Amino acid sequence: MIATLVNSLAVIIGASIGLLFRKVIKKEYFDSVLKSVGILVLIFGIIGVLKSMLYIGQDGLINSQYELMLLITIALGTFLGEMLKIDKHITTFGNYLEKKINRGAFSEGFISSSLIFCIGAMAIFGSIEAATGNPEVIYLKSLIDGITAIVLASTLGYGVIFSSISILIYQGSITLLGITLGDFMSLEFKTVFSMVGYVLVACIGLNFLRNEKIKIANMLPSLILVIIYYIFLNLLG
Repeated sequence: MIATLVNSLAVIIGASIGLLFRKVIKKEYFDSVLKSVGILVLIFGIIGVLKSMLYIGQDGLINSQYELMLLITIALGTFLGEMLKIDKHITTFGNYLEKKINRGAFSEGFISSSLIFCIGAMAIFGSIEAATGNPEVIYLKSLIDGITAIVLASTLGYGVIFSSISILIYQGSITLLGITLGDFMSLEFKTVFSMVGYVLVACIGLNFLRNEKIKIANMLPSLILVIIYYIFLNLLG
C-alpha cells in the first residue's frame, strides 16, 4: 500500500506544480522530459524480462528459461485482446464518461486524469507486483504520473489533483487482492507473471517514443493467461 500512497502523492505534487506554473512552463519541455522517461521505462522493462528469463547454471554459463511460455502468453493474449477489442472499448468508455459526467473544468480534469492514471498495464501489473513485495514498477509509474500530472494540470486545472483518490482506491484494491491471494503465488508464478508484465512495461516505454502507439490494453489478457495457467497447475497438483 505504501507504493500506491507514493503514487497518489506524486500526482498531487505534480498537479500542484502544473497549477503553479501553468502559464510559465511550455508543454514542449514536458514532452521532452516524458520521452527521456520513456527511454528509462523501456530499459527498465527489458531488464525486468531478462532478470526473469536468465539464470546462471551449475556449469557457470548463462541459461534462459520460460521462452515458450513468454511467446505463447504474449501472442495468444494479444490475439484475444485484439479479438475482444479491449483498447477500443476502453477508449470508447473513457470518451463516454467524459461526455456524460463532464459538467465543468473540475470534472474534465478529474475524469480525464483518472482514466489516464488508472487504466493501463502498469497500474494492474505494478499493483500485483507491489503485493508480492516488489514496488519498483509502481515507483516508476509514480515518476511518470507525476510528470504527466504537471502537463494535465497546466491544461485541465485543479481536478487533476483529485485523481489521486482514484489511484488510491483502484491500485490499493488490486494490491489488497494480491495480498489476499498470496498463498497462491508460487515463486515460479511470480517469475513468469513478472516476465510477461515487464514486456508490457517495455511496450509502454516504446509508446513514449513512437508516433504509432502499441495498443497495450489489448495485451492485458497475457497476464490473465498466466494466472489461469497456474490456477490449473495448482488444481492438478
